[in-house]
Amino acid sequence: MPTRQVSSAWILCAVIVGAGLAGFVPVESPILDALVWVALGVMVFCVVQALPLLSLGKAIAKPRVLVALFSVNLLVVPAVSFVLSRVLWQHPDIQVGLLLVLLAPGVALSLTTVKQAGGDVESVLGAKPVLLVGQLIVVPLFAIGLSGGVLGFDDLPPTFVAIALAIFVPGLLALGFQALAARSGAMSRIRQRLSANTAVAIGVAVIFVVWSRAPGHLDELTELFRLVPLFFAFLVLMAPLGLLAGILTSLTAGEKRAIMIVGAGRGGVIMLPVAMALDQSIWGMIPLVVVVHLAIEILGMLVYRSIVPELVPLDNR
Repeated sequence: MPTRQVSSAWILCAVIVGAGLAGFVPVESPILDALVWVALGVMVFCVVQALPLLSLGKAIAKPRVLVALFSVNLLVVPAVSFVLSRVLWQHPDIQVGLLLVLLAPGVALSLTTVKQAGGDVESVLGAKPVLLVGQLIVVPLFAIGLSGGVLGFDDLPPTFVAIALAIFVPGLLALGFQALAARSGAMSRIRQRLSANTAVAIGVAVIFVVWSRAPGHLDELTELFRLVPLFFAFLVLMAPLGLLAGILTSLTAGEKRAIMIVGAGRGGVIMLPVAMALDQSIWGMIPLVVVVHLAIEILGMLVYRSIVPELVPLDNR
């Protein structure tokens, strides 16, 4: 019997809980800081172990899907993100946060939506590990270039330790865990349960991130409302652009659905440790930008689940 997937709507509840703790029980403690990083590491492990790290051949088997996927993430998304970021030129921390979260390819939440919308999830699943590794290298470089010098190379060194400890170490553990699960039925069942409860791990991390960061920026929280129309505009623009990429690469209807949804889904979950590692005195708002986007993306994916099947009826190819 398949394990039931926990709804990503629980992450929205986590945002509310984190905001409540930040507002009514503000805490500044090394213990809370440590719990934040533990929660982030567990979150990354749960997200990464659900990806097919041992079967990259699936991605190579469908080159047209790869072309569409990488075209969207390396050409279309940077162009759209650059245009949207110009609106925030007077708010450099929020501008950089927008760029970081929009430039990062999604590796978690959008896959569930692809399944629910009847898309060909297998066609994009195999490329996810490549996108995961690539975003840790490409996204900071793109953000530096597209920010117009607001973010510099000298801002990145603090993120290296976070990437190593909160992303690569959990990633390697996830790889070993998958290898064990491939040989053991019991471990395979545990992996299925972890994958089904990924939203819970993300929610716990979000609670700790908001609880630890929001109290220091209470007077700036209203600035986050500037992001709401921009993030929704991104979701609206990416639907036709993703569909166009699928048409130009002659994909099947199921593959077009997958590209549309995955192109709109972003990788804020993986970028959250990077955002937390940046100098808090300068970039302290960026983790909150990522959380705001995460909440809006969850709502957007609910809409995509309904409209994508209407826009792309399944064919008989």
